Amino acid sequence: MSIQARHICYFFDYGALSMYSLGSAIAYSTYVFPEEWINSTFHHCYVPIAVFNTVISTGLSCYSRFLETKQPRLSKTLRTLAFAYPYVFDSTPLFYRLYLCTGESCMESVIPVHYKHCAFAFLTCFIFTAHLPERLAPGCFDYIGHSHQLFHVCGIIGTHFQMEAIFIDMKARHDWLLASSPLLSFSQTVGSIGISIIINLTIIAAFSLALYSRPKSSRKEKLHRH
Repeated sequence: MSIQARHICYFFDYGALSMYSLGSAIAYSTYVFPEEWINSTFHHCYVPIAVFNTVISTGLSCYSRFLETKQPRLSKTLRTLAFAYPYVFDSTPLFYRLYLCTGESCMESVIPVHYKHCAFAFLTCFIFTAHLPERLAPGCFDYIGHSHQLFHVCGIIGTHFQMEAIFIDMKARHDWLLASSPLLSFSQTVGSIGISIIINLTIIAAFSLALYSRPKSSRKEKLHRH
């Protein structure tokens, strides 16, 4: 695989992660918002901001690949920020339910499942940034058990608990949400996703073209794998 192709594959990976964050926001807006925030200004702006966040996430993470060789620490910091920021924003209503909520929505049986999701999300980010356990025993985890594998495993488990919690909220709060919260419109769901896909593909195309406009000496530089 050429260096350019490797970069472009990562660009699509980052775009997919951005779309995942938007999907989470749409699901949270529909089923997870605390009672006190339903129909608030933040609730109405939540999905549009999530769409804008996909632009920031994809753009920042794609740009970070251009810094990998000369500024690896800055590259890793920007990439981590690009993934962490959308997650923190998407989870704001969930964090409120878990730590500040005083209504009935914070007393439901789904809360422990949400806690499990948050715990694995934290582990995913921590392992990604800390490079454990290979940092403690260089060479021992080159093939099995290194941080990149573990952070994917934690991410998958966290996603499982996230989806399970959303399904529980969807079933338990269905009648109340229908009576208290307007359904998301076509433009807020399919429209938002469609717009985000077009914008993200445009960003990926722009960065891909930029790869081939760099000097040949820059193209041949060896890249770090993470």
